[in-house]
Parts: sequence; structure tokens; C-alpha cells
Amino acid sequence: MALGTIRANRMRSLLTSLGILIGVMNVVTMVALISGVNESVMRVFKTLGTNSFVVSKFPASNVTYEQYLEYIRRKDFTSADADAVEAACASVEAVSPQTAVARKVRRGSTSTKEIMILGVTPEYQYISDSRVADGRFFAWPESDRRRQVAVLGSTVRDHVFGSTDAVGKTVFVGEHRFLVVGVMERMGEMFGQSMDDYVIIPFATAGKLYGERLMTRLSVKVKSAELLDRAIVETEQVLRKRRGLRAGDRNDFDVITQTQLVEMYQNLTRVTWIVMIGISAIALAVGGVGIMNIMLVSVTERTREIGIRKAVGARARDVAAQFLVEAAVLSALGGLVGLGIAAGLAKLIATATPIPAVVQPWSIAVALGVSVGVGVFFGLYPASKAARLDPIVALRHE
Repeated sequence: MALGTIRANRMRSLLTSLGILIGVMNVVTMVALISGVNESVMRVFKTLGTNSFVVSKFPASNVTYEQYLEYIRRKDFTSADADAVEAACASVEAVSPQTAVARKVRRGSTSTKEIMILGVTPEYQYISDSRVADGRFFAWPESDRRRQVAVLGSTVRDHVFGSTDAVGKTVFVGEHRFLVVGVMERMGEMFGQSMDDYVIIPFATAGKLYGERLMTRLSVKVKSAELLDRAIVETEQVLRKRRGLRAGDRNDFDVITQTQLVEMYQNLTRVTWIVMIGISAIALAVGGVGIMNIMLVSVTERTREIGIRKAVGARARDVAAQFLVEAAVLSALGGLVGLGIAAGLAKLIATATPIPAVVQPWSIAVALGVSVGVGVFFGLYPASKAARLDPIVALRHE
């Protein structure tokens, strides 16, 4: 009977469900977007590894301009710092100093924009768990002798060499010629930005050509994830001593771990989740009020029908159940349509943008459960009103 009533007033039913539709569509689409972004970000964070950390002049969090001026004046790390940490810290397995500059990469008339040129030691490949897709990583003799050899990110290879093999050929990094010895495995994109737009060269070569003062961090690999905290303490002790810090002085460097990056990211996305829940709750509440309003109108319009049902033996709970089911079905229909639109939007976003938006199964269950719950909650009052009608008064209703 409830479904028959809904079918008889299709347009009114659709408009009544509009608020629920918008609320569910908003929830499912936002969950798909955030889940896709989370997947991309976590994939990048995993490259840091659970048994490695970075020592940097700058913290992982955003800084103000005044803080930037403070941090930039911090003492630079040296290759001797990396050697000292590796030699003195029993929990540390490998250390690679890192320096970075921005230069164009050119071959013939083809040139990239200015991209990151990363100067590291051969241990960096092991510390970062990165892999070479073609050719090889440069070796210690090449690094020690400051050879001008380079390993390209896959985006740089695609841009400069196209479909031809890059290994064994030369490119200009800025004004200096480098021999390409390898191409790194493709990492993909994050927020539309390629993660493969870089060139890796030996740390010593970068120091010779661009200056060692550009180095800002040390990449440290620990012997096991269980030794991470001990390795951080050991590294801090070594660096504090080498940087002349006294007891009570604050560290003039920051240690960045994968856990810290994940926590910082989760704090940022937590705000997004709260806003999303707030907007969705408002939409669902508006939709619920709409359902209650239309159900009250329905009770008034069908007062005589209610009177007839009661006159032929229908109990109050039967009448209440009829209107509750009608409200729940109206709300569920809105949820289903909203779910279908959200799935289409997620697919469109995943196709047209680099965000891998995927509708999560749990969000479907939650969205449908909440939409039915909203229908039942806001249908209680109209159902109760219908159940309490006196059959004689209802039969006299015009």
C-alpha cells in the first residue's frame, strides 16, 4: 500500500526525496574523493619506509615566513655528518646526504622546464627502496670520482627521449653534460603532479658543480623498524655534538619519520571529514524535514482512508507501520538515486582527473542505512498522528 501511494505521486515523491538524494550523493562522492587522495598520498609516504627517517633543516609541517628565515639560517649538513652518523650509530644501517637544485634538462632542441636535480650517494637507492626500470644506478667509484652520470625519472626520459632508449646517451643538466646510466621505475602522479619529474646525480658531483651548501638533509635507514626510536636518539646525539649544541639547547634540525607525515596528513584530512559530515548532516536533516512535511500532508489528505481502514479492523500500529514504511521507502529511494549519481561522478572524476576516486563499499552501506534511518526518524511523528486518529472523526473528514 505504501509503495502504491509513492507510485501514484511520483513527482512529489522525487521532490520529497531530493534532500536525502543530495546528502547521500555528497557523502559518497566525498568519501570516494578523499579515499582516492589518501591512496595516492599513502603510496608516496610508503616510499619513505617504516625503518627510515630524514634529518632536515626544515620541519615537515608548514612554516611561516618568519619561521622560514629562522630555519634557513640553521647550519647545513655536511657529508662528514653523514659519515659520522653511519659510523657512530649502532642502530643505523645506511646514510645518504641529499642536496637538490633546480635545472633544465636538455637534449638537442628538446628541453624540460626547471626540475629537481637530486644529489645523493649510491646508498640512496637502498635507503629509499627505489628501483631502476632500465639501466642501473650509479656506483661508488663514479660517485667518489665525481663522474657526470645521471639516472632519469621516467617523466624526464619520456619528455627528452620519447620512445627511444635513453641509457648510454647524454643530456645537458643545466650547462653540464651528463651520461645517462639508468631510468628509475615510474611512481605515477599525486594531485596531478608527476612524481617522476627529477634527475638523480652523484652527491659529490652535485657539490662540485652546484656547491655543497645546497644540501639540506640526511636520509637514514635503520637496521629494523623496531630500532627506529633508538636510531633517532643516537643520530640526534651525534649531530648535536657535531653542531656544538650544549645541554638544554634545542635541536637546530628536525627528524621526519613516515609516522609523523601520516599523522600530519591525517590531521589535515580530519578537518575535511568534519566539514563533509556537517554539510551532509544538514542536507539529510533538510531532506528529513521535507519527508516529515509531506507525510503530514499525506496524513491529512488520506484521513478518510485511515478512518475506513480502522473501521474494517486495522489496528493503530498497522496504520503507523504503513506511514513509517512509506517514509522509509521515500528516503531509501532518494538514497539510491543519490548513490547512483555519486558513482557516476566518481567515475567521471577518475577518468577526467588524476584523482583515483573509487566508491567505497562501506560508504554505500552507511549511506543507505542513514537514509533509511532518517526516513524512519522523521516519519515517526506523521505515523503517530495517523495512528492516533479517531476512526469516527476520520470517516467524517471531507
